Amino acid sequence: MVKPQNLIYTFVSYAAHYDTPWGKGVAVDGIDRTAAIAHKHGVPVTWIVNKGSVPVLKERINDWHERYGDNVILQTPFFIEDCGADKSVFKSKLEEAWAIVESAFPWAKTKVAGRGKICNEVIEILEELDFQGMWGYCWEQVWWDGITHKGIPWGSWYVDGKRYKAPHSGKGKIVACEWTARDLNLTYHSRSPVIYSTDPNDVLRAGLCTGEDIEYWKNLFANYLDNTAHNDQVFFLQQQEAHEMEYGERFAVFPASHVDACADMLELFFAHITKYPITLTTVPRAMELYHEHNEETAPAYMLTQDTLIRPGTNEYTLTMGGAGSGPWPRTLLYYDKECQLAIVEGECVPRTLRSYVGQGNMADEFEEKPPGLFVAGYEKTEERIALAFEIGYWKPMPMGLAYWDDLSGYEVLSVSKGVTAKLIGDKVAFLRLQLTGEPRKVELVLAKRRK
Repeated sequence: MVKPQNLIYTFVSYAAHYDTPWGKGVAVDGIDRTAAIAHKHGVPVTWIVNKGSVPVLKERINDWHERYGDNVILQTPFFIEDCGADKSVFKSKLEEAWAIVESAFPWAKTKVAGRGKICNEVIEILEELDFQGMWGYCWEQVWWDGITHKGIPWGSWYVDGKRYKAPHSGKGKIVACEWTARDLNLTYHSRSPVIYSTDPNDVLRAGLCTGEDIEYWKNLFANYLDNTAHNDQVFFLQQQEAHEMEYGERFAVFPASHVDACADMLELFFAHITKYPITLTTVPRAMELYHEHNEETAPAYMLTQDTLIRPGTNEYTLTMGGAGSGPWPRTLLYYDKECQLAIVEGECVPRTLRSYVGQGNMADEFEEKPPGLFVAGYEKTEERIALAFEIGYWKPMPMGLAYWDDLSGYEVLSVSKGVTAKLIGDKVAFLRLQLTGEPRKVELVLAKRRK
């Protein structure tokens, strides 16, 4: 049964001060426009600020915090470009900037940082300064905006302070936070995380949504909502830069027509999602909820399906190397503190298996070759399904298996010792196990629930 309250929706807007060739100052008009749309629908905004934008926005954000529950996170300096890869310089700049935030917004007690370029040193300093979250992770992304995070989990998870792309083995101090939620199914199959996402400008340029049509986003939201049935927390974060919500002398990143279209898209999307009793909150509160609820990285089960709408063939999608045409198969995506798996409908063995155990090279994508599988037994009657899988000698590592079928009305009757079994969406039985290096036999029995 779908549990909408388990979907934690946060909306983030970059509201920093810039001094770049493409814009200078603080996008006050874009900030006001973004706030008006979100607040109209009761959506609190998490503003990403830096020391240059805090004095400009202090009065606004304090008012919005009081009236609508808005909150802030801090844009960190770049570790390499701004700090010369010096940890002491980075720490000093971060302390100085947070002191400005704290002085302007004394209610900002939960410290969350934000930036897409992340490394071990950044996480280590954030831990030292008692931050609780890091916004800016990009699942499956390679090279775009100078960000290559391929290999990380999606959503939120405890970051290992020594391995910024891998989950902590226990209860870490820093929770990872996405830049913006991705279309998990189409991102996985097409390898186009930038196109298939919740970013307004990206889906507009790709032709997935327009100012009058957000069916693509509605389908994507429905897929996340469906997965609340088997997850205690499903994080759905959406981000839009405030400087991309205005067109004028300060900022003209996109044409005025794009600015208007993105505003209309957000208006339609906020109106749609607020029809459901989901949890609307800010990123700092979402980080608190994760820390309160999870003693280690929570296993995440996402049964994903094709969102059906296709982008156009244009300059933008071709720049990305094409967007793929599908149709794409239903796919179970899973991660926990040790691994990340993707198992395509009808297949028993993961098509993608990433192991975080013992991995220290953060340039790696952590992919392992899955073992071969032999079905040693299979019996299906009206009341019972019994399976036996055999795996031969294979190196020790985390592993998952799947059995796909119409499992409506079934429950797990028994499973081999040391294996956990979970039914997902009445369509797949997922088995999580560890390979030890020795041959392994895994048995599963499903039975019809008694009425």
